Amino acid sequence: MEDDALDPKKGSWDQEALSRRKLLEAGFWVLAGAGGIATAGVATRFLVGDSLEPKEQKWVEVGPVADLEPGKVHRITYAVKSKDAWRNVNREGVIYALTEDGTSFTIFDATCTHLACSVHWEEDKNHFACPCHAGIFSREGEVLDGPPPRPLVKLETKLEDGILKALV
Repeated sequence: MEDDALDPKKGSWDQEALSRRKLLEAGFWVLAGAGGIATAGVATRFLVGDSLEPKEQKWVEVGPVADLEPGKVHRITYAVKSKDAWRNVNREGVIYALTEDGTSFTIFDATCTHLACSVHWEEDKNHFACPCHAGIFSREGEVLDGPPPRPLVKLETKLEDGILKALV
């Protein structure tokens, strides 16, 4: 009998069969791949943080209804504490409140829908203007001219004990 031959009762030797070395190599690559996927998942979660979660909205006080003169556009600044993806921050902003009859109120976020510049009210021209790229919005927040793709964002409002509040 040859030295390489096996007992015919036990079968024949297959040179292509998985050797111990190939088994260890395959095991190494499987574990390395699993470790890489786990590391990528943790790293992605670290980099993205909570940025994919909906932004926390808060009610801000616009002011007493009696102070909001009908027919005028009122500029209100606000500051709220909120949490961004990683830390607690003081978020500041500008909103515009207007009423025609003193009972129903419209509040716009002052952020331009083009590239997030702050718009300002031009009383003499009766429109909102974005100084960055010449965007023009009507008193109702609709786009009149320029590159903004959408109207100004209207905010949800509520009245509590004569105080107007907006959800920012």
